[in-house]
Amino acid sequence: MSEPLRQSMRVRCSPDHAYDVFTNRVDLWWPPTHRKFETSTLTLEPRPGGRFFETSDAGEEAVLGEVLTCDPPRKITYTWHPGKISGPTHVEVTFLPEGTETVVNILHSEGNSALGRHWSERVALFTKGWGIVLPAFAACAEASAKSS
Repeated sequence: MSEPLRQSMRVRCSPDHAYDVFTNRVDLWWPPTHRKFETSTLTLEPRPGGRFFETSDAGEEAVLGEVLTCDPPRKITYTWHPGKISGPTHVEVTFLPEGTETVVNILHSEGNSALGRHWSERVALFTKGWGIVLPAFAACAEASAKSS
């Protein structure tokens, strides 16, 4: 198994709030540039067996992944289909309290994707993607924490 991609970010809010925004409000913060459809709704069903999917305004659906485990507000794990060759990769997101902030850790691994030698190519793409997705999440979580 290849070395997983690790990303981390501090968010100025509680783990409860960060987890809620990441899971239940994904459509509010997921960048439009990282969606399959020009106009769509993203849904993450935060329960084992739940789906992570995008629905276009025309009703087309793209499955992004399936939820493997949920431990609110500490952790969620899911498969990730975009970028797969034969099977999905695996994403683990943890929300750790640190004072008045939350440290959000991403562990994105090869999972059952069988990417093998292609994993390093995918890591470059996933690193770029998380570099856009995580700041958008943090901005939304922090702004909504201030207003609540």
